[in-house]
Amino acid sequence: MARWASNLLFLSMLAWTALTAAVGWTVLRGGPRAAASSVEAAVAYDVAAPGIDRQVHYLTRAQAAATLPQPEPAPAKRNMGRAQAPPRYSQSAGIAPRVKAADPATQQRARPAPRPAAKAVIVLDPGHGRGDPGATHYLPDGSGRWDVTEAESNLRNAELIRDNLVDMGYEVYLTRTGPGEGPGRPLPLQFITSDLYSRVALATSVDADLYLAIHGNGASVKSISGPETWYCGKHEEGAANEKLARMVQQAMMNGLHEYGYFPPNRGIMEDAERHHSGDFCQFVVTRETPVPSALLEFLFLSNDDDARVLADDRSHVLMARQVAAAIDAFIQSG
Repeated sequence: MARWASNLLFLSMLAWTALTAAVGWTVLRGGPRAAASSVEAAVAYDVAAPGIDRQVHYLTRAQAAATLPQPEPAPAKRNMGRAQAPPRYSQSAGIAPRVKAADPATQQRARPAPRPAAKAVIVLDPGHGRGDPGATHYLPDGSGRWDVTEAESNLRNAELIRDNLVDMGYEVYLTRTGPGEGPGRPLPLQFITSDLYSRVALATSVDADLYLAIHGNGASVKSISGPETWYCGKHEEGAANEKLARMVQQAMMNGLHEYGYFPPNRGIMEDAERHHSGDFCQFVVTRETPVPSALLEFLFLSNDDDARVLADDRSHVLMARQVAAAIDAFIQSG
């Protein structure tokens, strides 16, 4: 081979080597992407069809950023100086809030409003219940069915009297809650006695100012009708007990007259005298209670007319309102 041909072949090989090195270097540096504008930052690839090379598209940084999930805007800060509307589930049910709003002048939260002192503490004892229905009115058709039990009637009256007294500003306790049970086997005597003492103990534990037992009545003679009120005169609070009994008895008559029912007024009964037991009162709840107390008997469930009145809730509402007013008058009289 001629010398000039050898030199030409050598130069060609040298040029090819330089070109190959340059291409390799360009690929390693990112190809044309490296030589492109510095704002290019991402590459998007089309999905290649079989047998077709995929296409490459270069995106600017702005275009690439637009493909990313955008951060949600931060929630606006709450204005702590403005009152927020309460959620619906926590809105007032009719009870006024005890905490006052912030004072606009000082922007300091006011102290809680002091709770007003109760006028007095009252214990209401709805008699029977806890398995003992008390007196029961059976329907006169001879079927053995019943419509009113003393336990249920007593509790209804006690709850209504309580509500009236609470509205007047009194602190009120009930010796039992829950529905009374229907006729059935009564509690054994020892259980009834211990239950009565536990009711009396409540008056001491809450430092009560007055105790009122609430009952209905029953008799073997069905014609006997009307309310009566019992008290223990052989007691250190004997005079106060008698006064309370008179006021409660008159209140029951007022409620019944307001209802439109005019039964006999059976008056007040001194326990020891009526039971011919000397100086010993028979009723545990009036004998053992250390505060002024009385035991009212609304009406006779054994009398069809009386029972019909007790079956009507309106009579309970009216009598309860009158009895609560009598209790209030007794307390206020000192």
